[in-house]
Amino acid sequence: MKKWVLISGGNGVLGNSYAHALEEDGFSVLSLDCSPPSKLESSGRVWFECDITSEGDIARLTQYLETLGGQVYGLINNASCQPPGFGNEFEEYSLETFRRVLDVNLAGSFLLTKMVIPFMKRAQSGSIVNIGSIQGVVAPTFEIYQGMNITSPLVYAVAKAGIIHFSKWIAAKYGPLGIRCNAVSPGGVGDSQKGGSKFAEVYASRTPLRRMAKSTEIAEVVRFLISAKADYLTGQNIIADGGWTIY
Repeated sequence: MKKWVLISGGNGVLGNSYAHALEEDGFSVLSLDCSPPSKLESSGRVWFECDITSEGDIARLTQYLETLGGQVYGLINNASCQPPGFGNEFEEYSLETFRRVLDVNLAGSFLLTKMVIPFMKRAQSGSIVNIGSIQGVVAPTFEIYQGMNITSPLVYAVAKAGIIHFSKWIAAKYGPLGIRCNAVSPGGVGDSQKGGSKFAEVYASRTPLRRMAKSTEIAEVVRFLISAKADYLTGQNIIADGGWTIY
């Protein structure tokens, strides 16, 4: 029987890395994304065009899942967004941008999790992995952004802190039904960051391992948490940051 894992933002760099790892482990992947994949990543992967903040799209997705066959086993809440104004200074931040970032990160994760829970309850098993960030654990080191074309806005930190506690609540509520929920909080990921080589150098110089993460390394943590090897892990936030947060 197929075991399906849904990945929001599944056609991006990190989403693709998670999908590759899970396909190697025999899972079937359903990629949820507003944008099409840049290429056909695998013959078995399915893309469902979906705005995860739209209740109408979530209803369509629910109906689609009923036709797939197999078990809805996993969900990776990975989607995030950087709408216009995302990198603005705090004093110039618009409420529209603030709400949109929260909507995708938190409301989207809420809607998807609410949707998969009945499938998982039916099977008495399931694994949900929420993608947080070290920015949801510790305050930003603002010095590394000086002179760069990127920053770490308040709304991103708030959203990621929220998704970490979201994971604990779901774990406590649904653990008795065999459903696990954990978070992964990456540090800077080199092949998905938009700051350029100079930012990568500055970031690496302040990290004990002296480099940024690779998306494939974060995927290994996600792979573990989805798998049966992590069957006694729930409600945890795994920080994969090369040691950044030990200082």
